Amino acid sequence: MSRFVALTCEALARSIYATSAHSPHTISVRLFKQGLHDRPRNLRSVLQAEIDAIPPGDFDAILLVYGICGTSTIGLRAPAHTPLVIPRAHDCITLYLGSKERYQEEFNQHPGTYWYSVDYMERAEDGSSTALGAAGLEDQEAKYDEYVQKYGKDNADMLLEEMRRWSQHYTRAAFIDTGLGESQHYEDVARAKAAQSGWLFERKQGDRRLLEMLIAGDWRDDEFLVVPPGHVTREDYANGLIGAAPPE
Repeated sequence: MSRFVALTCEALARSIYATSAHSPHTISVRLFKQGLHDRPRNLRSVLQAEIDAIPPGDFDAILLVYGICGTSTIGLRAPAHTPLVIPRAHDCITLYLGSKERYQEEFNQHPGTYWYSVDYMERAEDGSSTALGAAGLEDQEAKYDEYVQKYGKDNADMLLEEMRRWSQHYTRAAFIDTGLGESQHYEDVARAKAAQSGWLFERKQGDRRLLEMLIAGDWRDDEFLVVPPGHVTREDYANGLIGAAPPE
């Protein structure tokens, strides 16, 4: 039996706790605010500081329960004493759906999708977006008065109008049912958003297979990257999205 520490976003809180409860290994879970991924460099620095603070010998591996998340996990360095393990995933939508292949299939069919889940919606801060893949318009509208003060009304109006044009590319609201929590209220919110915007609404069944494999130590090379101690993550879209190399 091994000891793992799982560093993960609040957007996966219910899923990672549920999965860890059935793991044969000892899992320590550390949650980070989901809004951090809106500023990739900020999230990267937070994660690196947490990784660097882990003492030698405490864990057999550090599980990074994130996707690439806008390059947030690119450039992270594994400590000299413990490997890092990260799913080959675009973002947490991939982790909700169970594979990067299913994510790509959904993206090919409906690239303009607002993704909703209980985990993400219940922890959304006031004034922030309640959907994954939707960061932008709702946040901008909530901050309109602030932008008027900073940039003047004309510039604030131009910014908001540009964001609204960009949002017209969205055509679907998809609610991912992870089978955890009371989901009806949150599904109704997603349905209402779709009806209001004239979008297609779809309910998708979640799949925790990637999380289960990660927590179980089943790190198949085509689905997970094991970063050797001292190595650094890098982009490698041609070979499973993400790779690792010695520091330069």
